[in-house]
This record gives sequence, structure tokens and C-alpha cells, in this order.
Amino acid sequence: MVTNKQVAEKLYQIADLLEIMDVRWEPLAYRRAARSIEDESQDLTQLYKQGGIKAIMEIDGVGKGISGNIEYMLKHRGKSDKFNSLTKEISKGVLDILQIPGMGPKKVKRLYQELGINSLAKLKSAAKKGKIQALEGFGKRTETEILSNLTRKKKSQNRIPISDALPIATKIISRLKKLKEVQKVNYMGSLRRKKPTIGDIDILISSTKPNQVMNFFTKMPEAVRILVKGETKSSILFDGVLQIDLRVVPPESYGAAAQYFTGSIEHNVMLRKVAIKKGFKLSEWGVFNRKTNEQIPTKTEKSVYNLLGFKLIPPEKRIGGKEFTTYSLKKN
Repeated sequence: MVTNKQVAEKLYQIADLLEIMDVRWEPLAYRRAARSIEDESQDLTQLYKQGGIKAIMEIDGVGKGISGNIEYMLKHRGKSDKFNSLTKEISKGVLDILQIPGMGPKKVKRLYQELGINSLAKLKSAAKKGKIQALEGFGKRTETEILSNLTRKKKSQNRIPISDALPIATKIISRLKKLKEVQKVNYMGSLRRKKPTIGDIDILISSTKPNQVMNFFTKMPEAVRILVKGETKSSILFDGVLQIDLRVVPPESYGAAAQYFTGSIEHNVMLRKVAIKKGFKLSEWGVFNRKTNEQIPTKTEKSVYNLLGFKLIPPEKRIGGKEFTTYSLKKN
């Protein structure tokens, strides 16, 4: 029987392939549907048996086209005609590259389009020959990190239950809170959205002295490997398996950064569209007036949502769907 997890994973893969192929809007739709499938409490197979494709279409973010793809998967033991069609145009080896820490769809798309890299073997060869550092926006540091991280296990294989991830995050945050340079600190991402499994842990800090914070973070005894170290972002391999990412922003940006790094991606994209309509520019660095580029102080997430016309939306509700209607300030 095909599980919800299998369907969601296939939808994510389709989204990644579409993005690498430069298809607009579809990747966002597929990721939104995948998140909804992950959150769906009822088994998809049973749901389909009871109500057919109409029942599938009632899931938030699942429209006519995607529901047809899900129906095909349910009928063909998880196989996807959409996925098979895409992999005739682009090698599914690019999905392996996406599992390397720091390699998102945008980077993989450029490597594929500009260097023809569509497998781990080709990636390793290009990096050893110095071809990647020659690309604008990559550089020697990125190339070195790629070579260093090639041997890591895929992120999807490293997912751990939230019950295991939460104590680790709490332990790290407890240490960071003791630093005099730290004003605010909390975990973000899928952990904050209370997803059942976690791929890595994201931590956000507000501070005016990021260098001291980063030095402490990367020198923790459990940091067996430093994946990335910078002034605003550092990543470590914790106890040899789990990746922990730390981001540091100034206090006036903390609210917008917390909103951004909590996600989900689909939720953030929709919220940015709202911001644009209201004359603002929203990013992890803050909310800005689009005409004057003046930053509007947002030290809390609540201030960000209120400014854009919403009550504070709980992290676990941020999937990029009906939450904007449910939590609109216009309702009250």
C-alpha cells in the first residue's frame, strides 16, 4: 500500500525537477500539496477508496492536476507518470545532488544548465578540476564545501523523530542563552512547525556581536565538523549525523527573520505577495517600505503579521493555504 509519506516525497521530487527545469509556479504548487499530504491525518489510500478523486481534491493545496497525479500513484504502487515524464528530459541524478548540504534547486539548476552536471560523479569531477569556482556566485569556498560534503549521507536518510530533535535543540539553545551577546534565541524551521521528523535543526539569534556567537557555536564539543562558518550563518555536523544551522540577525530584524526561517516556503511566498500588495518588501532582514526602502522595526513575529493584516499565525498552521483567511484581522 502506498503511504502518505511516499506520495509527499514524490511530489517534492517533482517540484525540485520542475524548478531545475525553470518551470514557473508549478514547483510551488507541488511543494504546497506535498506539505498538505504530510499533514493529512487520514490515509490517502483509504480516503481515495471512500471518496475518489474528489476526496483527494478537498485536501488543502491539492488541485485538479495534482490530484490526478496522486490518483495515478495510488493506482500504480507509488509510481508517478509525471515524475517519469520529467526524468526523460532531465536526469534524476540531479536529485542526488540536491541532498548535499547547501545545494538547493537554484544552485543545482545553474550547475546543470551551465556545466551539464546531472550526477554526483560529474559534480565531483567538475569540482576537482576547478570548474565550479569559475561560476559567478560560487567561488573556491563553495567548491571546497561541495567536495567536503560529497561523502555525507543524504539528508532524507538522516531524518530523526521530533522527540529526538527537540532535546538536542533545547540543549543548544540553553547554552546560547547564557552568552551575554545573545538577546533572543529560538529554534526555527520544521522543528518549530512541529513536523513529525526533522532533517536538520535551525536556530535563530538576535545579536549585535555575531562573531562572538559564531565562534562559540562552532567550537562546541559536539561539533565534529564545521560545514559553513560566516558572520550571519554557520552550520555544524552535530555528533557526526545531525546538521545544525545557526543564523544571527540584528535585533530590529528578529521578528521578520523568525517568520522567514520558520517557513514553510509556500507560506512565505504567499505572505510576500501580500506584503507587495500593501507596499512593503518582506525578507529575512526585515519589512521595508518599497518606495523609500526605509525599514519598519519588527522585533517580534506578531508585529510582522499585524502589519500585513493578520493575527499571529501559529507555526504549525503555516502551510501556504487557508491559514491566511482563518487568521485575517478583517474577520474581527
